[in-house]
Amino acid sequence: MKYPVIDIAEKMREGVITSFNPDAPFPREFQIDITDRCNQRCNFCSNWKLAKAREMESALVCRVLDEAYQFGSRIVGIYGTGEPFMSKNLALYVAHAHECGYEYTYIDTNGALATIDRAGPAIDAGLGSLKFSINAGTRESYREVHGRDDFEAVIKNLANIAEYRRQTGAKTRIYVSMVVTDRVKDEIELLRVLVEPHVDKWYPRRLFNCCGNNPENASLGELEAYNIRGRIKSDRCFQPFKGFMITPEGYMAACVLDYQRALVFADINTMTLKEAWESPVARRFRERHSVGDTDGMICYNCIRNTDEPVVPLTLQYYRPFNSSSDPAFANSSGVIEQA
Repeated sequence: MKYPVIDIAEKMREGVITSFNPDAPFPREFQIDITDRCNQRCNFCSNWKLAKAREMESALVCRVLDEAYQFGSRIVGIYGTGEPFMSKNLALYVAHAHECGYEYTYIDTNGALATIDRAGPAIDAGLGSLKFSINAGTRESYREVHGRDDFEAVIKNLANIAEYRRQTGAKTRIYVSMVVTDRVKDEIELLRVLVEPHVDKWYPRRLFNCCGNNPENASLGELEAYNIRGRIKSDRCFQPFKGFMITPEGYMAACVLDYQRALVFADINTMTLKEAWESPVARRFRERHSVGDTDGMICYNCIRNTDEPVVPLTLQYYRPFNSSSDPAFANSSGVIEQA
């Protein structure tokens, strides 16, 4: 099968176009969080706050890929809240997705583990694109931002992957993004010069509050309200109508950055993906988003750059960073009352 080459700018533009329909059809695109383990500790990210990280069972990954394709998905991001190269099965999942018929697969990586031994098989399996998240332009600032001294290794891996692509004739696109904090705002040009020879596109990104999970990011640089995921200026989020994330436990969540499981619709271990997407909790969530009513949701903090108390959609799946948190908004079924 010949797969399309999708430019990231085109994909991002398409991704934010939505009709805000509460009865949105099963998404063409979704993400599967094969692991929420990470080998770095980025200061603007929420991953390091997790009390426990895990990896999705291989059988569940394959079932999700099979089922989502059956229901109409054709694009899949094989990563979420963790580092995809922490999974030894990444290339197998890319291959399985293409065996199903997916048109495009992509990952986001910090790049420290993206050696040719690991990345090469994923590229050979038909990976549509991989994006390096490199958030500094010097070794010293990289160590401060990423929490690890991996800068030189990441730049080397990027160059090696670009050369591997040239030698093999692979169509995989290579991108680099940079979250701009005050610590690195004067290093944008330094990073551009380093990475541009190896990539199809690179771009700085505005700092944001990690989808409401990191209000403390305001100490790292300017945070704008209505700056959704650093991608779009709006008072309503596109994500609930365009896709979903499957967590390593097998939950369907509304947002790819739902670290605390505050936006879980349902447990797909007990139902199909389509049933979860069309569940009353999911529909009510989209209905409220369609009119900009996000009070009490983590989405409110994300959109408005605030730090208000959060009410999870379904209490039984909630795993707050502070395990002593005890939201008192659930009825006996564990489903949150959201009037």
